[in-house]
Amino acid sequence: MFSPKTGLALLLSFSVMMPFSMANAEETPYTVTDGTHLDAETYNGFKLYRNWCARCHGTYGQGMVGPNLADSLGVISKEEFFDTVENGKSGTIGSMPAWSSNPKVMAGREQLYRYLKARSDGAIGEIKPKKTK
Repeated sequence: MFSPKTGLALLLSFSVMMPFSMANAEETPYTVTDGTHLDAETYNGFKLYRNWCARCHGTYGQGMVGPNLADSLGVISKEEFFDTVENGKSGTIGSMPAWSSNPKVMAGREQLYRYLKARSDGAIGEIKPKKTK
């Protein structure tokens, strides 16, 4: 089918390309269609955000008393985000409470991250998104 040289060349090209495709999948944990429709998990993150986070971080994560999370998720890692949600954080203006005792927030951290990462990446703007059917 393939000569040994061709097979080796294909194997090497796949081994070089694989990490890039895997990294891209990890960096984009959400699906946004037309800039307005979110996959179910990301949409659930939006709903959790509106219920628990918007009062301090703004309706769309743009910041108020708490920092702009749309900007923050472009800088911090997923692990740092999870740690802050779970344990809270002191800032120059005030403190973010720890949410470790809130089972809804803790169960939805991945969904929250997906929504805020979509905002941070510019995949959705300051809009009320819709759930993809």
